[in-house]
Amino acid sequence: MKGCPLACAWCSNPESQKTRPEIMYYREKCLDCGACLEACPHRELLEAAFPRTPEACAGCGRCVQVCYAEARHLVGRSVSVGELLAVILSDRVFYEQSGGGVTVGGGEPTLQAAFVSELLARCRREGLHTALETCGFASWRNLALVLKNVDQLLFDLKHMDPERHRELTGVDNARILENARRAAGRVGEMVVRFPLIPGCNTEASNLHSLGRFVSGQLPGVRRVDLLPYHSTGESKSVRLFRDYPLAGRPPLEREEAEQARDILVSYGLEVNIG
Repeated sequence: MKGCPLACAWCSNPESQKTRPEIMYYREKCLDCGACLEACPHRELLEAAFPRTPEACAGCGRCVQVCYAEARHLVGRSVSVGELLAVILSDRVFYEQSGGGVTVGGGEPTLQAAFVSELLARCRREGLHTALETCGFASWRNLALVLKNVDQLLFDLKHMDPERHRELTGVDNARILENARRAAGRVGEMVVRFPLIPGCNTEASNLHSLGRFVSGQLPGVRRVDLLPYHSTGESKSVRLFRDYPLAGRPPLEREEAEQARDILVSYGLEVNIG
């Protein structure tokens, strides 16, 4: 689902932050032929901003359709629950053979709570396992609505200190932590996911705070998935003409990930490194 209330410095899917369709631009493929300018219903705006996409772009995709070099890609489109369910059910044999199911992520799915709740309800009626990925920054009303139809909840935590959380994501974590407490025990399985971002949240004191919170305040939650930093979001940000705050940041060393795991294991948690 497109749209996210957070702006994490390390975001690996910056194309999912805005709710509206967007254009990703691949400079290395562009032939400067001008076909996109000819096709755009607001040519003067695109021409003035080129190769950037103007803020007023409605995401109609006409420039993408005429770009035979495939230098412009449309990211995001509107669909109905029925249309999306049909796509999901086309892979039913795969779910049945693998034992998998449907995971809704984003962005932040609870921004479209009514849509996601109906989609997951219909997936359940079809006998499919359902999972939700959430950053937890949502009204409880929206989160609770979606949770009614969720078998597994993948709940992201980014940092335990509220001010540092704000610096890294744009919001503090008070609502997130409260929603985590309220969500624990309301689904068949809840897993906490924690990105390990070097120089941002890997300090031992923060990991101990995470361990105490999960083991002491989230009844029934025993598993934490650690997600080591990768720079996929950097190239995507370039194609969206956005700044990437962690540009040039090296990947996390395996030893650092193992040290983080050891701290959390000391709190009686099952820890996986992604």
